[in-house]
Order: sequence, then structure tokens, then C-alpha cells
Amino acid sequence: MRSLGAGPCIFPLFAIALVEGAQWLLSRNMRVSRGVVICFAYVLFTAVYGLLLFGVRSHGENLLWKGTTIFISLAAIVFAVKLDYDKSPVVRSAIYVAFTLVIFGFLFGYANPLGLPALVENGVLHFNSMPDLRPRGFASEASQFSLTAIIIGLLSVHVARSRVGKTLLFLLTLGLLIASGSKGGILTLFICVILLCIMKWHSKWYHIIILLFVLLPLGFVLIWLIPNLFPDESFSSSGTVPTRFSMIICALMTVIHDPLGVGLTGFLPAVAKYLPGAMSTLQSIFPFPLNFDEVSDYLVSSDMVSTKSFFFDQLMRFGIPFVFFFVVFIGSLLKRLVAERQRVLFIAILASTIAIVTYAPGTGNFAIPIVFGVALNEVRNGPNPSRCE
Repeated sequence: MRSLGAGPCIFPLFAIALVEGAQWLLSRNMRVSRGVVICFAYVLFTAVYGLLLFGVRSHGENLLWKGTTIFISLAAIVFAVKLDYDKSPVVRSAIYVAFTLVIFGFLFGYANPLGLPALVENGVLHFNSMPDLRPRGFASEASQFSLTAIIIGLLSVHVARSRVGKTLLFLLTLGLLIASGSKGGILTLFICVILLCIMKWHSKWYHIIILLFVLLPLGFVLIWLIPNLFPDESFSSSGTVPTRFSMIICALMTVIHDPLGVGLTGFLPAVAKYLPGAMSTLQSIFPFPLNFDEVSDYLVSSDMVSTKSFFFDQLMRFGIPFVFFFVVFIGSLLKRLVAERQRVLFIAILASTIAIVTYAPGTGNFAIPIVFGVALNEVRNGPNPSRCE
């Protein structure tokens, strides 16, 4: 299961799934919602289509088994979103414990700035060695740690009762984010704060322009003043950027040829089919040679093949219908959070959305579905004056 099995949270999650599944089987009213049936039917349809299109083997892997493991990963994410987060004292305590673990992982993890022993480094949580000299705590890599710090930190701010507590927790979250050295995390949070300021701005239109021209330069100055945010590598020598952009182009080429997607079973063979053309297209844009060493391995190996983005992974698998569902779901959720004045949750959901569209694979990091679950619980139960920020 790779990243899905890299976190201990999979054990209580599966335990809850077993308990709720048993309760559902023993109940007299064993109903399944129409939406679940439609989604499952579509997943099954695209999986069969992928098998008919590409066969049952690719990259030396059985595509039926590969599709099954991916389905389990996605089902775990959906289940985590749909959990009941309505018990405020329990949820509040759990969030505080989680944030404490984030801080502990930062202080006693790989490359911590204080030079403390790396007590949390082990082969179970960190199944791959990282040359990146940035803290990653309990997460598998630094970018996942920064995203977890943003989400759990903002959830802590959301459930805190006093203004002083909210302020201190937000500053602590910001400090963890800066210390983690995540360019994407800082820019994501900065963009979210700017958008929130614009939404709260109730004055004349030119004030918005002034706000943008003041805050944006300050954000880039902040990054410029922290050299650790930028590793000493050029665009041409690094394989990260060519990998991400090649796979995004590959995803777009796939959905152009197969608008309904290639299913859970067709992902690997679609990469093998469209990735060479995607790399050629990307190289033609730049006057200097790009480093395609990392992404070229995707043509022969199934290990960790991904667009590095949850959104584009699912775009390849489920096509244009997934885009429609994603946009409607995220848009309606953000709109309801704004209407109910849940500003901290709005920033957390917006930051998570930017992350899963641009750089976060999504599977394995259950902080993302948890924050969506908490947000859905808030909008489902209606405005609560004691919880509005």
C-alpha cells in the first residue's frame, strides 16, 4: 500500500470502518444512497474500459490488482471525509493531540533546526530516504509535513475558544511552516490570506488594488529573505519541475483522447502511451535541455508513478466528469463557509485545494480528508455563534 500504509492512522481508520460496516450489515435498513451507487458504477465502468483499452498488464504489474489498491486508497479518503466530526470536545482534544505530534515530529525529526536527535525517523513511516535537507517530521517528505502543519495548525485555530489562543496557535503554525522551508506551503497560505482579506474588504474597488500591490511584494520579500526556502539548484538540472509539468501534460493528453478517463486500471498504460509525447512537448517550449531522468523511469517502472497532484491523477482516471464534480463540490463548500463566517476553515479548505491541485498527491495524508470532513460537518449543522471566527 506504500504511502497509505506509512501512517499509523490507517489502523484506527480501518477499525472504525469495520465497526460501522458491521453495524450497517446488522441493521434492518441496509440502504445505499443513489450518489454512492452512481459513483461506484462509474468507477467500475471506467475500470472495465481501461482493461478493454490496454489489457490486464503494464509495467510488469497486474492492472486488476493495481486498480484495487488504488480503489482502497481512494475509498479510505472518502470514508475519512464522511466520518462524524460533530462531537466537539472529542474532536477538539484529538486536533490538539495531532498538533502536538506535528510539533514533536518537527523537533525530533530529520534535519530539525535545533540539532535534536531524530527520534521519529524509521523505516515504517519513512519508507524512502530523502536527500532534501528540510524537516519532514512524521511525514514521508518535507512538502507533506508543511501541508500537514498548515491543516492541523488551522484546525487548532478553528477549535480554540479564546482569541489569544487562536492568535498563538496561528503564529505557531506560521512558524512551523517557515521553519519547514516549504515554498509551496508559504505561497499557498499567503494567497489564501490575501483572498480572505479581499473578501472582507468592504470599501472602494481601488483599495483592493492597493492591498494586492502591498501584500504581494511583501510575500515575495519574505521568501527572498529566507534563503533556505530555495535549494541551490537550477531549473534545468532539477528533475522535479520537468517531472511535474510532463505528467500534467500527459494527464491533459489522456483526457483529450479519453474524455471519460481511463479508470483505475488504465492509469499506468496511459502514462506509458502519452508521456513520451508530453516530454517532447515540454522540451520544445524551452531553449535549454531539461532533466527528464526521474520522469523517464515512469515508462518502465510502476513505483510511485504519479502526476504529483491528486487532481491530475484523478483527471486521468475519471476524466471530465471528475472535474465537474470537483469544481461544484469545492465551490459550494467554500461558498457556504464564507456565508457562515468560518474564515479559518475557509483558509484551510482553500489551502488544501490549492495543494491537491498543484503539488500534493492526496493519498496517505489524512489531514486533508479530515479538514474537509470537519468543514462539511460545520456547514451541515448550520452556523454556530460559539464557533464562528
